[in-house]
Amino acid sequence: MVDSSLELEVFTQIKREAEENGCTEKEVIQAYIQKMNNFNHKEFQATPIEERIVFVPQCLRKSDCKAPLGEYGYLCQHCNPDCQVNQITKAAQHLGYKGVYILPGGTMVQKIIDFSQPHAILGIACEKEALLGGLLLQKLGVVGRAILLLRDGCVNTLVKVADVLKTLGLNLDRGMKSK
Repeated sequence: MVDSSLELEVFTQIKREAEENGCTEKEVIQAYIQKMNNFNHKEFQATPIEERIVFVPQCLRKSDCKAPLGEYGYLCQHCNPDCQVNQITKAAQHLGYKGVYILPGGTMVQKIIDFSQPHAILGIACEKEALLGGLLLQKLGVVGRAILLLRDGCVNTLVKVADVLKTLGLNLDRGMKSK
């Protein structure tokens, strides 16, 4: 995803900023992500929905998830109405998003971007993955917005679905119609 030397440099800088400001590394990362979201807000909003994709981490899947792994991630089978992945996937598809990709890991991001050629990406992730994804999108010139997991840890994670749904439809109030 992001060059490992750049990744090391970024996290070294974050550690230094946290120490200098008397806060945690997590707080520094969250501040960066908030700044990135604020910076990209208008451009994301102006991007037509059909030119946007969504990255969903596989860790949001239920433990009994039946989604098979395809070439570009897991393929939601919409088998559980309580599953956050199902709710997010259905909403994005209903709105007309170019694609929803359930990622088994961050290494697939570049492959999906090359394949789908989006103009904007909404990524759901833990702090560190969101930060690295944001750096990659800046490098590629793609507009990004991130929604952070409420609970991370790579298994049984949690996101505030209402925040995701609101962000998915950011420009619907400008007269764009859902499908």
